Order: sequence, then structure tokens, then C-alpha cells
Amino acid sequence: MPGEEDVLVKQSVGSQSREPVKDNYDIAFSENNPSITFKDRAPQSSSDLKEVFSKFEADGPVSKEILSRARFLCAKYLGGSWNKVQIDNFKIRPVTGGMSNLLFLVELPPDLHPTSSEPPNALLRIYLQSDLDQLLTESVVFTLLSERNLGPKLLGVFPGGRFEQFIASRPLQCFEISQPRFAKKIAPLLARTHTLDAPITKEPQLITYCRNWLQKFRATPAGKKPIEIKTTEAQVDPKYYPASLTVDDLEKELDFVEHFLQNSGSPIVFSHNDLHEGNILLFNGYELKDDGSVAAEEGYPPMDFPISMIDFEYCSYNYR
Repeated sequence: MPGEEDVLVKQSVGSQSREPVKDNYDIAFSENNPSITFKDRAPQSSSDLKEVFSKFEADGPVSKEILSRARFLCAKYLGGSWNKVQIDNFKIRPVTGGMSNLLFLVELPPDLHPTSSEPPNALLRIYLQSDLDQLLTESVVFTLLSERNLGPKLLGVFPGGRFEQFIASRPLQCFEISQPRFAKKIAPLLARTHTLDAPITKEPQLITYCRNWLQKFRATPAGKKPIEIKTTEAQVDPKYYPASLTVDDLEKELDFVEHFLQNSGSPIVFSHNDLHEGNILLFNGYELKDDGSVAAEEGYPPMDFPISMIDFEYCSYNYR
């Protein structure tokens, strides 16, 4: 039986020919865990990936099952030096911030370097949702924005997830998003986004999303009783807001918003629909000055727009 160092390429003795790559992957990686058959195009593969990676425990050792599956995906869809990573040196850690996905950072070990166009690290995204229409739309949107340099680059797609460019960065903070120095960079990104012609339904979808969420909330125990309203940091006289709200009140509010938008005369454009501070990244090594100019730290190349939007699952056409 071959050792760990032989897990990716088998070469027949006395011959220059190699076995088909697909067979090598299936044989080599299944040897790490015989209970797993890495048929990544099988119908059950999406739910299987979700089940496997949901077992990840940030505070404990990474299981052999997760290491084997993640290494298989990296080797097959990132290629290059990822084919040479031994399982004992495979590096994977969770990334916080995802709500409808599982996010992991995978990295080449220090003794391996890219040999071609493969990245030294990547974001591994495992889908949790099972709505195929929504997943298809998000994949199309992500690809479009990636090609227009309006978001992270798409590195690989497979049933149940994808690989994305990992951007060394930090999310903006709430107070920063309203500052002119950031607004001067965010506004042009949004303007470019609004001019895109995406191959998805041109009907506004945001109110539909809200109604679906409201219906799900209505079906829960919490949705069957009034929601108490109270302020946190804001100092507002209680006479200016209701003491509680019901799901019916929220539905009436949606009706009002929908009526207002439909009669507003606003253009309908392609929109992000979830652009809060956590979904705007500022690249490491860059600082935005008060006048909107960009200052790069030593060793970082000049860059006009060291920010990027992320998380496009709610993108659709909407009232501008």
C-alpha cells in the first residue's frame, strides 16, 4: 500500500504514463477513510459535505474525516502544490461571520509554495441552505461580481460549496461606514454594482424575502406573542414608539413600504441588499485618510480601492 506521500499521483513502474487523475483522487483519498467515497458529483454530495463539515469543533482537534475531505477538495479544485500536501500538514481553521454557510480558511504549509496560478490560501465555503434556485442565483451573481473585480475572486465551484479568494482584511466598524473617508470609496463600488446587467429575474425581490422571513417567524412560538420594544443606546421618549409590536403590525409595515416603493418612481437596479459594515472589508496594509486618499504601508503596492464587498446571497434587483 502506498504511504501518505503517495496519495495523489500513482505512476506505474517502468512506464511514463499515469493513471487517470479522477481514479487517483478516488483511490488515494478514500484510503484515508474507507467509509468516505469521494464521488463529488454524486446527488448526495451536497448534503454529505454539510454533514461532514458541521462536525468541525474549533476548540478541538480536526477530525481525520474533515481533513481528508477538505484536502481532497483543495487538491482537485485548486490543484498545483495542493496536490502535495500531506494530511498531517494540512491547515484548516474556521472563519467567523457566515450565517447561511460554513466558512473555513485553508492554507498551504510553510514548506510548500505555489508552482503556478494556484493560491497559497483560500476560503472554503460550504453551503448550509438547500434552496437550489437561491444557490444558483448566488453562484451566478458571485461569478459576475468576481469577474468585474467587485468582490473576491472565484477559485473553484463544486456541489455543496465553492472556493473563494481569501482577502487578508478586517470588516469595517459601524461608526466608520458613515465617515466621508469611507463613503468616498463605498459609493463608487455601489454605483458600479448598480450598473451591472445580471442574468437573473429583474423583478424586485427584497420585499418577497422579508415576507418569507416574516412567515417563518410567525410559525415560531416567539412569533405568536407581542415583541417588546425598548431602546438601547438611543435616548428616545417612550411616547414616540410603541411598547410592543406583533407580526401583524410588521406585515402592515411591509405593506406600507411596498406601496411606497412601487409609487416612488425609483429606478430598479441590481443591488447588494445586505451592505452593512460587516460586509465591507478593508484590506490589510492600507489606511483611508480623512480626505479619502489611500495610504499603503511599506511593502504594499499602491491601490485606489483597498475595500471589497462580500456576502452576496441577498443580491437581486431592487429599488435604488
